[in-house]
Amino acid sequence: MTAGIKIRIKYLTALRDRTGHREEEVSFPPGATLQDVAAWLEERYGLSLPDPQVMATRNGRGWEQFPMKFATPLEDGDEIFLFSPIAGG
Repeated sequence: MTAGIKIRIKYLTALRDRTGHREEEVSFPPGATLQDVAAWLEERYGLSLPDPQVMATRNGRGWEQFPMKFATPLEDGDEIFLFSPIAGG
């Protein structure tokens, strides 16, 4: 039996209030990608990614910075951070 990929998702700022979680560990099947995380977030919390109101990082890098973007494969132990962009003024 093939083990799944375990990642940790951390919710910051307004996303913490919206999801009711500070963080959670989620398992995905082997071969899962950032798109699978996005689909899971939409199904579970109604978060649609990409979204200009939500910043998403994987291990410190924005999802759009990866050459494969949303097709980037997950790795066991990845940390996903979701937060609202900071507005200045």
